[in-house]
Amino acid sequence: MILNNKQIVKNFLSIDCNKAKMSLSEISKFFTEKSLDEIIIKAGGTKHTSFKFGKGFKKGDSYLSKVFRLCVYGEHETLKTKQEINLIIKSMPDNLARRKLFRSADFFRNEIYYYTKVIPALEEFQKSKNPLNPFTEYPKCYLCHCDGENDFIALEDVSFLGYGSPNRQDYISIDECRITMRTMGRLHGIGLTFADQEPKAFSETMGKLEETYYGERIRSWYMGFLRLAITVAKDAVSKTYPGTKYETIVNKYLQEGLYSDQIKIVGTRGKFSSVCHGDCWTPNFLTKYREDGSPEAVKVIDYQLTRCASIALDISFFIYSCTSQELREKHYLSLLKDYHDSACALIKDLGSNPDKVLTFEELLAELKAFGRFGCGMGIESLPMSLIEDDEVADLDAIQENAILTDVWNITPFKEEAKRKRIADIFKHAIDQEYIQ
Repeated sequence: MILNNKQIVKNFLSIDCNKAKMSLSEISKFFTEKSLDEIIIKAGGTKHTSFKFGKGFKKGDSYLSKVFRLCVYGEHETLKTKQEINLIIKSMPDNLARRKLFRSADFFRNEIYYYTKVIPALEEFQKSKNPLNPFTEYPKCYLCHCDGENDFIALEDVSFLGYGSPNRQDYISIDECRITMRTMGRLHGIGLTFADQEPKAFSETMGKLEETYYGERIRSWYMGFLRLAITVAKDAVSKTYPGTKYETIVNKYLQEGLYSDQIKIVGTRGKFSSVCHGDCWTPNFLTKYREDGSPEAVKVIDYQLTRCASIALDISFFIYSCTSQELREKHYLSLLKDYHDSACALIKDLGSNPDKVLTFEELLAELKAFGRFGCGMGIESLPMSLIEDDEVADLDAIQENAILTDVWNITPFKEEAKRKRIADIFKHAIDQEYIQ
């Protein structure tokens, strides 16, 4: 679904905060009038003059946090200039059981570290190299707080720059796919170059990111849901490709040992480890479109799963969560070339030799070694993206001692098209020899 600029502005119209009976404390007790001044000062002013809350989000847009739209108005008292800063602010859910169930504190801590430590390190590295086309495809962070209870992060609302997200249930188009792969190549390219030129600084910066999804300490949190996801995926493959090698190989792959394999993959460090987004599905790649409907640029949002890992993880996650089998069969190799060309262009722009940092042959080998990761994530992301809006649980009704399957209680799909979408990621991965 393509949103033009007029539609986006309409979707994000502000409403008066008094009519909505909302206050800043609903964000966090640490988000105050002083916070608004800090935001305006960061934008080049001296103080805020007023603010408005904007239109809310629909149920299911975020499990880990409350999300607000806020417009802050300010001025520079001496220069007599005006500021208008449109923000997306994520903060802790009020429901403590929901916070605990979705481990909100872990994810907030990781994303805040990304914006306050990783991004500044990457920006400092880029500044020292003076590239012609630096990596800037992320929203600006204006303010954040992290204590595990009152966390918030205030980010630039890029919808006012014309960026929007396609419907999560739809396939991504080939043009959208190409620009997303190029953007991902740039994200990985800056990390690979940073590691190439300043390995110690890269290691120190990236080493403090936390693995928020695959680790022994959270195995018990995830395993119940993984069992459901495995059941859904096996059902999809058995009904789509019965009696074939695909069913045989998938039944062998989709066992409880899958979680251990995912832990091993995310924990493997090597030459092609970079800053990885970690949650590479359509809603996290906001796209700006030209008047003719063609994609012009992408901003990458939601870094709560960010990790230092093989570049193959993000690529395979995106390919298997967001593209159709028809698109993969026709364009997979050319999409990888788009990704590689884009990564290499930035690597060269930052002063490294692309032929030494990442050859195309090395990219293919890395995907063969770790491309199965996208299937392990796809058995979660696809069922969650295919459920209807009215099937999303009431998150604020979550009670103490709830487990993940109380909310993510997925079952095999009755619709043939939905089953085929899941089954086809395995067909492609097996044909590519990512799973054997």
